Amino acid sequence: MGRTGIEIVKAPLDEVISDLLKAYADEWLAHYQYWVAAVTLKGVDADTYRPVLMEMSAHELKHAEKIAKRIIQLGGKPVLQFEKLLATSGCGYIPPPEDPTNYEQLIKDILKAEQCAIKFYSRMVEKYRLTDVVTYEVFEDLLQDEVEDEQTWEDFLAKL
Repeated sequence: MGRTGIEIVKAPLDEVISDLLKAYADEWLAHYQYWVAAVTLKGVDADTYRPVLMEMSAHELKHAEKIAKRIIQLGGKPVLQFEKLLATSGCGYIPPPEDPTNYEQLIKDILKAEQCAIKFYSRMVEKYRLTDVVTYEVFEDLLQDEVEDEQTWEDFLAKL
């Protein structure tokens, strides 16, 4: 990013990058969580959930890309080693249930991940609202997506 683009950031740059790295790791792990759940899912309703999981997996990967671009704009580097994603993450990774037909547990785990993301992004929106408008907008967009995802999975849970 250009000099002026960095100069307008009023928050400590290393702190902004650290928060973005945490979000980046969370999005990569959410991508993997949803993708692996989609490919391992079995049972009578697997075809109901699989396409939704694959679509959300793709969305999470796009989120990671968006965050990576912001990290690079600020002069940072995204996490370059997969084994470091979990250590950098704030929300962690929840593997699919051992029973690939346990849709209720799968949905509860997804909701837990979505709710963690919503809480984190909500804090980041407040934190950067006045100190880094570009990062604020990245977090605001992600927050809106995660709120929509939570509603999708709450609707599925209510139908079980």
